Amino acid sequence: MITVSRFVSIAEQVSQSIAPQWPLSQWIAVNPFWHYRQQPVSGVAAHWRYCAGSRLLMSPDFYWQQWQQNQIAPELVTEDMVRELEQRTQSRELLPQWRNLSQWVDKYQQRRRKMRWNDEVVLQISQTCGLFMQFPTRFQQAGKDSSLYQHWLTISRADRGIETLMDEADLNDLFAELPDDPHELISVCQASFLTDASDYALRCYCQALISDLWGWAAALAYQDARQQSQWVFELLCIRLAWEYILWQLAERTNTAVYQQLQQALATQIENCEGQVSHIEEYNDVLWQWQAAYERSQLKTLKFSPSESDKAANETSVVQAVFCIDVRSERYRRALEQAGERLGVSTQSKGFAGFFGVPLAVQMKEQDVPHAPGLLQPAYYVKAPERKHSVMSLLSNLFNTPVSMFSGVEALGLGKLKELLTGAPGKLATADDTAVSGSVIFQADGQASVESLVSLCEQALAGMQFDSFGKYVVLVGHGSHHSNNAQRAGLNCGACGGQSGALSARVLSRLLNDGEIRKHLVDRGVQIPADTRFYSALHETVTDKVVWLSDSVPDQVKCLFSNATEALTTSTNGSAKQLKKQANHWAELRPEWGLADNNVLFFGRASRLTSSETVGSNFLHDYCSERDPKGALLTQLLSAPGLVANWINWQYYCSVTDPKQLGSGNKLLHNRVANDIGIFEGNGGDLRQGLAWQSVHDGSDFVHRPVRLQVIIEADEATIQRALAGATAFNELFQQQWINLYRLNAGGELCQVTAE
Repeated sequence: MITVSRFVSIAEQVSQSIAPQWPLSQWIAVNPFWHYRQQPVSGVAAHWRYCAGSRLLMSPDFYWQQWQQNQIAPELVTEDMVRELEQRTQSRELLPQWRNLSQWVDKYQQRRRKMRWNDEVVLQISQTCGLFMQFPTRFQQAGKDSSLYQHWLTISRADRGIETLMDEADLNDLFAELPDDPHELISVCQASFLTDASDYALRCYCQALISDLWGWAAALAYQDARQQSQWVFELLCIRLAWEYILWQLAERTNTAVYQQLQQALATQIENCEGQVSHIEEYNDVLWQWQAAYERSQLKTLKFSPSESDKAANETSVVQAVFCIDVRSERYRRALEQAGERLGVSTQSKGFAGFFGVPLAVQMKEQDVPHAPGLLQPAYYVKAPERKHSVMSLLSNLFNTPVSMFSGVEALGLGKLKELLTGAPGKLATADDTAVSGSVIFQADGQASVESLVSLCEQALAGMQFDSFGKYVVLVGHGSHHSNNAQRAGLNCGACGGQSGALSARVLSRLLNDGEIRKHLVDRGVQIPADTRFYSALHETVTDKVVWLSDSVPDQVKCLFSNATEALTTSTNGSAKQLKKQANHWAELRPEWGLADNNVLFFGRASRLTSSETVGSNFLHDYCSERDPKGALLTQLLSAPGLVANWINWQYYCSVTDPKQLGSGNKLLHNRVANDIGIFEGNGGDLRQGLAWQSVHDGSDFVHRPVRLQVIIEADEATIQRALAGATAFNELFQQQWINLYRLNAGGELCQVTAE
């Protein structure tokens, strides 16, 4: 018999394993299985498939179709793989799955023309969470309702509507009898119907319960990390309380259903380990096909031998450092080609999008980070007081849950044109001088010159300049479109869901500062006197570049304009059409964002010669010869390597399991509770992951379900040293959440094998 303390420990562990979901204003990609990175991906996939029905593999039909369409290289497939896959496509076996008591009650109880218990439970808890987050001053102050569990209990005991809706006369009495403390509730449940449950069975049960409200759990996990609260644990206890109520209700009112519940639960508890083992065995061949499918995608990559690389000794006139977002890959190539056409020596580089400046903007309500989600800001700038214009009012109205209705009612038919053409979203360029030119400070006061010099030195070391050109442009990126609750996710993931404008502005200002340059010389960093740094923003819907610096030379502007024009011409529309598409509130696919991301390359981008891969690769320039101890590579794996993993796995899961790990139909998205997340429609759980329209074009997937393929241009020893220092990345690699390759001097990819 399990002890209560052990049961509590298991519930807490499950609660702490939920990956956070950022609020909509800072919405960034997240790997939903981030906290399971220390376990083999195949085992996690089998476990969550049983507990929650989550799919981390495509269906057998998908792999069979890819095989029939020659999308998987024959040399990677064995006869046994083909035979077993064909058997799975023909058998269409339904894999076992844990059922919560609410689901068993729905199965055994005849509830004609009545709401299903599982649906009502999710709806009731979700609405309670929404109130809790919508009105924090009412429900989150010290006192009786200070906890989420207490808040839910108070509301449930006072609500007479549930009893009427569900036609159960004893429901209010059962709510009244529930323990006031969640730990006591666990004790009562353990004694009532979980006396014989093993640790493993309890873990399965807790994960099955939390998966009913996975979206809310993820949103509350974000809050827990910042407030040292236990709201996810309390959410799990609330879901468990409903199970206890249904168990008691069946015991009191329906003997036949109660006996069936007892038998069903006992069978699950006894067989759960064997069921998960069966799923893992069933999945074995599918993982082989997944690996072959992923390896086949690499065949489109072509690399030049290192000796033929044209990384020139001559310094380019224009050097442009781009965020490593996959959309910048297209622009980098277009820019270098524009340089060739115009006779301007041009070099592009890829670097982490926050440009090594972990910033946050201090605002009246809260700080807004402009840094990767796993990195705490170390520097701050103050935001100015903002006045609300008519246009900002309109924009806010169009982005509230009641959206168009409040907008029309408040502004009348005089705004009919904006309603039809769309209220344009504002592209964040950090153009307010009070922000872009303000004093940079740290938590303990104004940042010292020495600390800012160190910041610049580290950023330049990461960019690995051999020499400096006359014009160096730092290019962040942002997405400009309307009526998209998840628009922050199309901005810069390394900038906390904001645009890269502020980071580019701040670093370029620091690098142009005469005093900082003098100190850099003392540290061995010599920037020529005539070198100037400029900042710009790549708007990813239209591929237009917005200049953030003053007095940008015409030669540089012309170069970027030529690149933009070439990219726009190559798309299926004019610049005017793209701009209209970006500003239209009804446009479900303003851009494809980071769809089809699958490769992260640390090396010299000039070695990647294949043109058909444009728009799929994160290209971070790296020269291993300048990093003999692998210290820089360790930093790269630990920062952009993890950001890329989060992005890749969010897209991956939104394709393999769009029902549970995606966010459904973007047309039906509604913002919830101070923009903590979205509903699809007007209820149910919060949705997580990407909308269907972000990964599918209506006829086929635009994003291929491929685990991130990391390619490093370095020798084996350097890679191993870097892996040893990059703990989290190494865990992902060892447990096969990512694939890792080494690019050798001959332009061949050699797979790095886990220990």
